[in-house]
Amino acid sequence: MKIAYVTADDPHNLKSWSGLSHHIAESLKPHGAEIHYLGPLKSVVSPTMELRRRFWKLLGRNLLEDREPSIVKGWGRQVAEKLRGLRVDAIVATHTELLAEFESDLPIAYWSDSNFGCMLGAYPYFQALNPFVIRRGHAYERRALKRADLVIYACDWARDAAIQLYGADPAKVKVIPFGANIRCDRTSADVDQLIAARPKDRCNLLFLGKVWSRKGGDIALAVAKELNQSGLPTTLTLIGSEPPKEIVLPSFVRKTGFINKSDPAGLKQFNYLIAESHFLILPSRAEAFGIVFCEAASFGVPSLATRVGGIPTAVRDGANGRTFPLAAPPSEYAAFVRELFGNYAAYEALARSAFREFETRLNWGVSGSEAMRSLRAAVERRRR
Repeated sequence: MKIAYVTADDPHNLKSWSGLSHHIAESLKPHGAEIHYLGPLKSVVSPTMELRRRFWKLLGRNLLEDREPSIVKGWGRQVAEKLRGLRVDAIVATHTELLAEFESDLPIAYWSDSNFGCMLGAYPYFQALNPFVIRRGHAYERRALKRADLVIYACDWARDAAIQLYGADPAKVKVIPFGANIRCDRTSADVDQLIAARPKDRCNLLFLGKVWSRKGGDIALAVAKELNQSGLPTTLTLIGSEPPKEIVLPSFVRKTGFINKSDPAGLKQFNYLIAESHFLILPSRAEAFGIVFCEAASFGVPSLATRVGGIPTAVRDGANGRTFPLAAPPSEYAAFVRELFGNYAAYEALARSAFREFETRLNWGVSGSEAMRSLRAAVERRRR
């Protein structure tokens, strides 16, 4: 199947959208997809946008560039131009706004982790938006979802919002989780060895997240402190995270800074730090999905996270970790960890289960296969 793949960013750059723009396309190739890349696209900025941005800033409101008419219309025009003379069976885009102002007789599919409605008010840059942005955002989303032949979301949170807020046809909205953005050739025997190598008399927590506040860095730090005070020696490792300057990190915190996974030495260090951890802890205040949960599971590392956004799809209680209410105190996390260390066989069972979740559900091989099966069915329906 020939697919025109639409992204605003560079799909060959592993830094684009946390690597998702690249991995979505790559996941489809082994299952019969011939990808024609239509991205990156240019953002056509209106001459008045900066003036309007300043005006709304004075009123305490914000613009959202990827919902600006000049930019959305510009994307539509560029896609139409790039498709000219190109023979494909379907169009796959990573975000609905890319094709909200685009018309074609070709089948259209989206594969993303969110939509405007569920993101509104959740992420910092989706807060305090001016009323025109909100109105346009809903209109673009509704139009794109109505036109789509297939909509794939990485989580139930986004699927439910599409159906409830925008009236999307449930029959054409699927949930297919993303996979881990790191290579994994580990077997269950390999993972058993990693689990056995972890100390049973101390706890290693890992926090992976650049945005300290949104990712819940303060909560992770408080959980580690609680565990240490309760008698379980605990180390908290921070990867790629920069806490606020006013926070004095205790001696039980290790901070690695940014690790370049494209560099072999960096990737080796990254893999080692995950493998030695008992838990990934990411008590996010907002999260559309969380690729790091898939990556942790690939090492047999369970996750401790909040029950917000798309996380409950990525982290299933009792399967690859535990989710907690957003308002849960650090003591609740700590009590769960102590319970597992008190019955370490239960921890080992959860760690092995986490790897099974990776093998069966949270890897790009499984996801790409399911996505291609759904895409073929959507294209076939259109041809009838």
